[in-house]
Amino acid sequence: MLPQYSTEQLIENIKRRCTVPTSQLTYTENDFTLLANDELQGKLVPLIMSAREEYFVDDYDVLVPSDGIIDFPEHAIGAKLRSVCYLQQASPLLLINLPRLDLDVIAGVGSTLVTGFYIEGNTLRIYPSTALPTNTTLKIYFYRRTLVLAEPAQYGQILSIDTGSNTVVISRTPTDWAVGTQLNTVSQKPNFETTAELLTVTAVSAPSVVLDTVVGIGVGDYLSGYGYSAIPQIPLEAHAYLAQLTAAMCLRGLGDREGAKSLEVEADLLKVGMFTMISQRVDGSVKKVINPDGGLRMGIGGRWGGARGGF
Repeated sequence: MLPQYSTEQLIENIKRRCTVPTSQLTYTENDFTLLANDELQGKLVPLIMSAREEYFVDDYDVLVPSDGIIDFPEHAIGAKLRSVCYLQQASPLLLINLPRLDLDVIAGVGSTLVTGFYIEGNTLRIYPSTALPTNTTLKIYFYRRTLVLAEPAQYGQILSIDTGSNTVVISRTPTDWAVGTQLNTVSQKPNFETTAELLTVTAVSAPSVVLDTVVGIGVGDYLSGYGYSAIPQIPLEAHAYLAQLTAAMCLRGLGDREGAKSLEVEADLLKVGMFTMISQRVDGSVKKVINPDGGLRMGIGGRWGGARGGF
């Protein structure tokens, strides 16, 4: 059986790192989970993003509407985009990057000499709105928010799958799951990708759950409520640092400031080691820097593929 890295194991790790007897830890499993999630979202994710090695990057395709206004992905961290491209050719893949334009630039230009997009609130807007033909495929790259940690009582690991009846047998069936409950699955294997984003329960008879589909999921995946994950969706090398930070928060909550301070010193060492392991993801290759205004990224005719470009 593969090693397990679920919230259950994370909680046990947190308890081992605390410097007081377990009997004095008045926290429930839900308390540990909530504290760990705060540390995950507030410290670990920003730190990993700061490595600038494309962690959490995802993409989705959208057809350009007639008004050129597109909503941000709802799962984007900080409503933040990585880049915006349009699909000039599907096979072989050819993407043309669109530059981001400043609102002041747009207000000052007053013409269609500049083509790109600008941000207004939680929408991106093609400029000019007619620069890309309606229904052009736009590929938006963004930083996907990690799922919220689920406490152990709220997930189960898939033990078997019957593809004929869409039935899965799981290790634990949360008591509040019923017909219509929405779920998702996460792989047990690093780097703990979401394997099915939205599943709906059609019948429950513990330990079996019937789903509307079992496409994409596999034995060993963790099944939990929609928006939740049984495993921290960060590199495995960051799990110990997460446990250490959470243990320090637990001791602070108990009023043990000296104990918390000691754990924080160790956490700083773990942070250095973790960052060494997650940085420079391809050691044998130097990252190439391409001028976004250079010829390799220009559309036909020397402009970003607007009306004058590759359409």
